[in-house]
Amino acid sequence: MSGRIKHILFVCTGNICRSPFAEGLLKKLVQKKSLDDIVIDSAGLLVLPGNSAGSLAQKVAAEYDVDLSGHIAKSVKEDIVNRSDLILVMENSHAKDILNAFTEAEDKVFLIRRFACFGSKERGVADPYGLNYEAYRFCFLDIQDSVSGLTEYLSSRTFIFKERGRNNFLK
Repeated sequence: MSGRIKHILFVCTGNICRSPFAEGLLKKLVQKKSLDDIVIDSAGLLVLPGNSAGSLAQKVAAEYDVDLSGHIAKSVKEDIVNRSDLILVMENSHAKDILNAFTEAEDKVFLIRRFACFGSKERGVADPYGLNYEAYRFCFLDIQDSVSGLTEYLSSRTFIFKERGRNNFLK
């Protein structure tokens, strides 16, 4: 894929914790950087449509001035995959599931941690679902690290992808 990144999709399992964290954070950060022409969305692979973000997810996000109160979970669908220029997943299994269902997305699916400023860029982001407040907070901060790196990438590189092969454009 070559061209300007105009639409970013974050994907997790249920679209009630991790991908809404990433969506909300990136919306906040691109606004500060005046990158207002980027469309940011999130979806899940195993979604109960209409679910809101979990109460602990909303609580943690609010502590960092990210409002998830209006979030409504939705499933990954062909139309959103097709219009997305960059699809960032939380785990390798999410990438495999997307690529099995949407082979045309091969050059635009990456682990979100590829943009991380600290730690491994090869690991996934742990799912806090069903765990305690600290697990949600840790997850949020992990995603914040990656989204901050993504924001810098979008700002400093005028968000242009160059064809270099799947999943190695940041190497």
